[in-house]
Amino acid sequence: MPTQIARKGRAVTIEIPEDLLRKANLSVGDAVEWTLTPAGSLALRSSRHTNAEKPADGYDDWKQQEIQAGFSEIEAGESAPNKKVIEWLRSWGSKNELPPPL
Repeated sequence: MPTQIARKGRAVTIEIPEDLLRKANLSVGDAVEWTLTPAGSLALRSSRHTNAEKPADGYDDWKQQEIQAGFSEIEAGESAPNKKVIEWLRSWGSKNELPPPL
């Protein structure tokens, strides 16, 4: 059975195959959160875990490294000004699309 997403009233429900529930250490009815892994795929985590209980998948370490790398780029002057980025984004899909800011 594939994973299915359905809207029921004001809630969105996700039907997850049993094997995926077991792999993610989830039970029926658990609240879950989707997280991005360092490899760029999505993973399920139970929101009932405390920080100390969360699986050691490397996501939190990777996230911290990426944040620190971003700060280093800013400090080294390797980032584009916010105004230029917004101008570039607003030009997407127009006849005069701008090149990415440097």
